[in-house]
Amino acid sequence: MNLKETLKMLRVKEWIKFFTPIPLIGAILAHATPFALILIGVIFFCVIGYGFVINNYFDIEIDKRNTKKVRMGKNPLSAGKVAKKETLVLMSVLLVIPITLSCFLTLTGVLFTVLSISFLTLYSVEYIRLKERFIVDIITHGLMFGLFPFLAGFTLAGGDLNTLTVLVASLFMIIGCEALLTHQITDYGEDFGNSSTTVVRVGLKKGWALLGFFVLLSIVNLELIAHCSDIGMMIHGGAFAYLIAYPLYTCRDKIQCVIQPDKVNEVIERIVDILRQ
Repeated sequence: MNLKETLKMLRVKEWIKFFTPIPLIGAILAHATPFALILIGVIFFCVIGYGFVINNYFDIEIDKRNTKKVRMGKNPLSAGKVAKKETLVLMSVLLVIPITLSCFLTLTGVLFTVLSISFLTLYSVEYIRLKERFIVDIITHGLMFGLFPFLAGFTLAGGDLNTLTVLVASLFMIIGCEALLTHQITDYGEDFGNSSTTVVRVGLKKGWALLGFFVLLSIVNLELIAHCSDIGMMIHGGAFAYLIAYPLYTCRDKIQCVIQPDKVNEVIERIVDILRQ
C-alpha cells in the first residue's frame, strides 16, 4: 500500500481553506466549546475528504481523459498508483470516524452530518450521479458543501435552529453553488465531450449568466441577514466584498482570456490620444 499516494486521494489542498471553515463557523455561532470545535473540525475533515475520494473512485475513466487532472496528479487511482481496494478501505475509515464522533454530540447534528455524507455519495455514485444531472448538480453541491455542513456544525455544537440560522446556512448554500459553477466554467474546455455538467449543456455564455444570477442571489440573502440582525458595517461590508470578489478571483484565468491585456492597453492609449487632442 502506497500511503502517500493513497492520502493524495483526499485532495486536501483543494478544499481545506474553503469548505472546512463552513461547519466551524456554524459551531462558533452556536458558541461551541473548544472540545466540540475540535471534534467538529475532525468530523468534517473526514466528511469532505470522503466526498473527494468517492468522486475520484467513480471518475476514473473521465479523469483519464482530463489532461489537467492527469498533469496535476489529482486522481492517483486513475493513474494506477492506488488500487481500488485501498480506496475502499480509505472511504470506510472516512465514514466511520465522523459518524462515530458525531454520536457523542447531538442527534440533530448526526442527522445533518449523515445528510452531508449521503449527498456526497449520491453526487458521484454510479447510476445516480447527481453531478451529471442538469441544475441538480449545482443545487446538490450547495447542499453538501454549504447548507448541511453549516447546519451540522451549528447543531453539533448544541445550537437551536431559527430563522437567522437558516438564512446564514442558505448563504453558504449559494456560495457552494457558485463554487461548482466557477469550477465548471474554468474546466469547460476539459469537460466538453467528456462530462455532462450544467455549463456544458447550456454553454459558456449562459454559464456566466447563471453564475451572475447566483451572485445576485447571494447579495439579496446577505441583505436579508443584515435586516434580521445587527451584524455591523465591517462584517456586512467584508461579506459583500467577498461575495463579489470570490467568483471573479476563481474565474480570473477565464476573464483574462476574454479581456485580453493587449487590447485593453490599446483602448487606453486611444482614449489618452483623444483627450490630448
